[in-house]
Parts: sequence; structure tokens; C-alpha cells
Amino acid sequence: MKFPFKKNKEAVFQKVKSQQGFTLENQDGKLTDFRDVDIEDYLADMFVTPDQFVVLTAPEPQHKVRFVQACTHDDGIEVELGMEEEGTRLYYKMCSEEECYRIFLDFYEDGLVPDMKEYKPVEF
Repeated sequence: MKFPFKKNKEAVFQKVKSQQGFTLENQDGKLTDFRDVDIEDYLADMFVTPDQFVVLTAPEPQHKVRFVQACTHDDGIEVELGMEEEGTRLYYKMCSEEECYRIFLDFYEDGLVPDMKEYKPVEF
């Protein structure tokens, strides 16, 4: 992934190149052939293992969302959306395990239309 350039304090990344299908990845590797149960397994592992992350990337943006990614913190689960505009901007919110599952699975099934009032820009 390219390093972001700063615009105010928001991180703006280069757009992700088009790809054949969805990709699912964590620190152990990347899958290109998977099902929704694999997404659930990756997330379940992330919830119980420190320093884990999960990234689900679509072949093309869906409702401007190019990818969803998540990691855990002491105060909960942070879900980030990579929104394609003039670049790719990151927006985040803290959520429960149940909501995290729903966001990832809705995105995978092309049903995620995020309410952007719930998300804040990721700043560095």
C-alpha cells in the first residue's frame, strides 16, 4: 500500500487498482477464493488475538466503499472504510463484534451503504 499524503490532517491514499474478485487478508496472508464463513472466521480470530487485522477489498468500489478493514483496541473494535473519492480516504467508527460482522458481510454481499454520519475521518 502506498503511503498517504496529507490533506489537512486526513490521510488520503492512492486509489486501489481494479482486481478480479474480492480479497480477504490478515497478517497471515491473502485469500482470493473464499466464502462468507471465511470472513467470519478471520474476524473471530481477530477478536481474540491481539494485533490482528482483517481487510476485505472489493474488485471495484461499492457505494464508494473500496475496502473495509478492522482491528481491535483496548476500548473496542475499530472498523475503517476506504472511501474512493479523489483518492481513497479512511473513515472509522468503533463498534461491537456483531456490528463488525454485519459491516463486513454486508460489504461482501454488496449491501453496505454506510451512514457517513456514524464515521469520522482517520487522521494522523
